Amino acid sequence: AVKDLITYMGYEWIMIEDGVVTIVINDAGLDEFTEVNGANLPAENEEIIPDEVCGELDTDQGPMNIYCPVEGNVIEVNEAVVENPSLITEDCYGDGWLFRVEAKNQSDLDELQGAPSSDKDE
Repeated sequence: AVKDLITYMGYEWIMIEDGVVTIVINDAGLDEFTEVNGANLPAENEEIIPDEVCGELDTDQGPMNIYCPVEGNVIEVNEAVVENPSLITEDCYGDGWLFRVEAKNQSDLDELQGAPSSDKDE
């Protein structure tokens, strides 16, 4: 599966792979603060409502809300980031990812990726 990085809310990157959405903070997000003191992430199996706050980073500039663009359930939370939030600033695209959500509707993903719903040439 191709890993597509999609900017979301300006400061998050969404990586989509096999129906699973990985949420990470991108460079624009990192520009907003110097350090992360804590990561308050959703629990595994938690149901995610699109565009509602589902987590929060506690930064030196105050709290930063985390959103997810698709409806689904959290299938994995990056415990390493919870224990060591500085991973987010050190390696946001690698070890600093936040959590993964299994999307409920493929159509949400298609929309995010801007993919046409059919491959046929009209």
